[in-house]
Amino acid sequence: MSVATQRQEPATTEGFNAHSAPIQHRERNYQQYPGSSYILPSDEEEQARLELQHRVLIRALGNRLVLAPTTVKSGDHVLDCGTGSGIWALDLAKEVPSDVHIQGIDIETRLFPTTKPDNAEFAAATATNLPEGWANKFALVNQRLLIAALKSSEWPVVLGEIHRSLAPGGWVQLLEAKRWGAEGPHSVKHRALLELLFSSRQLLIDCSVQLPKMLEETGYKNVRVEEYKLPAGRWAGQEGIDVRDNFISVFRGMKTPILKAGGLGYVNSEEEYDQWMDDMAKEWDDMEGTTVDICVCYAQKALEV
Repeated sequence: MSVATQRQEPATTEGFNAHSAPIQHRERNYQQYPGSSYILPSDEEEQARLELQHRVLIRALGNRLVLAPTTVKSGDHVLDCGTGSGIWALDLAKEVPSDVHIQGIDIETRLFPTTKPDNAEFAAATATNLPEGWANKFALVNQRLLIAALKSSEWPVVLGEIHRSLAPGGWVQLLEAKRWGAEGPHSVKHRALLELLFSSRQLLIDCSVQLPKMLEETGYKNVRVEEYKLPAGRWAGQEGIDVRDNFISVFRGMKTPILKAGGLGYVNSEEEYDQWMDDMAKEWDDMEGTTVDICVCYAQKALEV
């Protein structure tokens, strides 16, 4: 069955059998953290993608690592939640005074850097339960693209834990995807598939839209949002090719959970899914104006709490 002739399924779990027989395929390595719903792999291929993603994002943000209106000063502590390969933390270490302590945490340690500066540390931990000793500690907390990791019920918990860990007057910055892909049939159908996948795993696909309100409800002040459109596809030159390659690779990385769930009514084999991703990449190349939209929400902990 070709992608073009697949039957449409509503982006809802109503009538969906969560125990559909998995489709046999070459499975990549995924984290095994208890209770986690994270749906991207953790292997060498993913590490290379994360490095490309970092370059794509930093270029889109005007080569800025810190978007919150603050300056990291000598003696400050900085936390990078969901650090992945640690590339943001390592780049920050090159820009700030050598006595700034940078702490990266992630539920998966296999992607941690093998070499690091003396003022950077990486540890296995979850943002849903930060150490008690970190209360009022960090001048800045960075977190990027946990849209595919945090359940709807976990977002308020994480924002609360970060708030507790921020020093009075400290800032959090959260970068998330908002919308992606062309308006062609392959992209439209794939967005519907992801809505179903995320819903079935209790993930919040529109977290970028809900973050400002959640931040305010958690007690943050000076909540601000910046939005960026990243051109995606060959039509936009090398920048568009990089954006396309990164985000199509994200969707390829979601293949295992989709096929393990029996295809969710959208795909019947690994070969079909791979062809779908190829077709969607070409769709992005051919449809000028295709973008991946991201937003950065940043907010401050009050000086007096």
